[in-house]
Amino acid sequence: MKSAKIVLLALLFLSIAGNLSFSQQKRARDNYDSFKLLPKYSDAPSVPVTRVDFTVTLRDGTILDALKFIPQGTPPSGGWPTVVFVHGYGDNKETLAGFAKSQAEYGYYTTTFSMRGQGHSTGLSNLISNIEAQDMIEFINYIKQDTPNGINPNNILVMGGSQGGLVPYMACTMGMNVKTIISALAPPNFASSWIENGCIKMTLLWTVEYTPDTARYTPQVDRMSNWIYASNKNYWDSLAYYLPLNRDFMTSVPNNRVPLIMEGSWQDKFFNASGIMKASVLNTNSTFRLYLGAVQGHGGDHSPTEDTWHMQFFNDWFFYWLFPYSGRTIPAANYDYASSTYPVNGVYWSFKHDSSKAALQNITTPYRLYLNTNNRLTTTAGTNSNTRVSVRNQVTGGLTMQEAVNEEFTGTTFTSKFKKNSVSFTSAALTSDKKWLGTPKFNLDYLSTASVFTQYNIQVLEVMPNGKEKLINRLNYTDRNYTANTRKTKNFEGQAHAHIFKAGNKIKLIITNLDTHPDDAWFLGTNPFVLPVLNNGYNYVYLSSNSYIDLPITNAADNLTDNKGMEEPFTFSLGQNYPNPFNPATMISFQIPQKGIVTLKVFDVTGKEVRTLVNEVKEAGANSVLFDASALSSGVYFYKLVSGSFTDTKKMILVK
Repeated sequence: MKSAKIVLLALLFLSIAGNLSFSQQKRARDNYDSFKLLPKYSDAPSVPVTRVDFTVTLRDGTILDALKFIPQGTPPSGGWPTVVFVHGYGDNKETLAGFAKSQAEYGYYTTTFSMRGQGHSTGLSNLISNIEAQDMIEFINYIKQDTPNGINPNNILVMGGSQGGLVPYMACTMGMNVKTIISALAPPNFASSWIENGCIKMTLLWTVEYTPDTARYTPQVDRMSNWIYASNKNYWDSLAYYLPLNRDFMTSVPNNRVPLIMEGSWQDKFFNASGIMKASVLNTNSTFRLYLGAVQGHGGDHSPTEDTWHMQFFNDWFFYWLFPYSGRTIPAANYDYASSTYPVNGVYWSFKHDSSKAALQNITTPYRLYLNTNNRLTTTAGTNSNTRVSVRNQVTGGLTMQEAVNEEFTGTTFTSKFKKNSVSFTSAALTSDKKWLGTPKFNLDYLSTASVFTQYNIQVLEVMPNGKEKLINRLNYTDRNYTANTRKTKNFEGQAHAHIFKAGNKIKLIITNLDTHPDDAWFLGTNPFVLPVLNNGYNYVYLSSNSYIDLPITNAADNLTDNKGMEEPFTFSLGQNYPNPFNPATMISFQIPQKGIVTLKVFDVTGKEVRTLVNEVKEAGANSVLFDASALSSGVYFYKLVSGSFTDTKKMILVK
């Protein structure tokens, strides 16, 4: 069995950043230049394929523009394993045509189509709703009939990200019957996530402002940009009511019966990864595996080590479901995740991989830090409940949201009418590493001189001893039913994340009226994460026992596999490296059943030690280590794991 190449879902949805002018469109678009291929399931040479363009007429007369690639030759028993690729929002079937062709040459029947209202498909887009999910079901049922061309109707994998992940996942909760799906960047509460805590994300406006050559909308969706631009509570109420309607499907997740991988990025600028965490505990009626971390899409960081880990992760999944004769098994842990941490590689964090058999939200405890006087962030509350700080929302000259958007929140008009203001709070240096894992909460004690709308944006950063700092993530809240000069408290959730704060560093909070930061510029440019409120006034925060952040912190700084609720205990094992042969890097996985000293060393054929990969105490659980052999010569090498009385050695081949 040859595991040649795979699809790296982590690379599915690289969002284009750069100097793109605002028609507000292209920055959030997806490209697919980094696609890899699914596993080649035999050593047979690539096969010739035939492209066939076709259409599918739906229940309401909408015509989907589709294509398929059919391998030539005799299919295996039952038909060719089948893969359906689903494109991201605003794209079309041609986006994936080259990739589908290359995949088909491996001996897969592949197909893709343009969503309604996109590409050359007819109809109007309802912005990722149950209408599109029903289209997906009808498309699957249609292609299942193509047995004369070798399709295997009982062996279909559907995969995609963003819209391409949401629509298949939603369709599965509505009864779509396929073998398995891969759903990336697709929380089932995605529509609410776009407007959570009364805030409107910049990426929602980008999406609903596509021009007809990219997406053609239903009348209701077409009105949404007008609702966003209007500084009017009634229009906000319309958006808050209609956007989640027939789009959010969190309550339907238990209806899913299809095995799936759920993937998300902690740094997703579209959808809060907390929605994927919540969906995982509701997905009780099908097999699933969750990964959260470095998924490079929607503004997420890139991690070479996580990309390599994904190779084995997805190969194991694909072989297990599509090729039962392969003998592959799926991992014991349901939950894999990666934590961002120093050092910084260019604009990206480094990442550390971990796994758990328990839901990630069940292995943390709150670490509470209070806003205190003298810009301090402390573990004890201040004593004067009436002490307060202000973040002025200084807006003059009748600035409109349309003006701000047209100038991408910079330029002469915007900067003359809007002043960004902020106040910061910094903790003492940490005495040990602390791992934030999951969704932070903020309790806000506030008062504003503005009426109707008032906004508070909280950015979370890590500060090194030399003063250098980097943004991790944020919490945002807009009160859209506010009476001026009324003191209120509000507890709200922020963006889920996993991050390891290093001992000796500090935690910093910035409260600002405009949620922009230089660390976002590569994706957002000069645009904010959420649209600001344009009401002039002073926004106060009281430094009382009611103003604090709760960071969900794990109980250990290393591997946090939790023993509670495990279906079965971990055992000693050393996995075969992947890929193998490799050049120049490969991933080695192992697991241990209890905490202990672990060594993992690499030797050449003479028995000489050439590298020590691990030599430390590890918690019980699964681990993955990247071996970079750039400095070594081609040849056979051995890697040896020792933990307690357990020893195992495996061979690997470096080919340059």
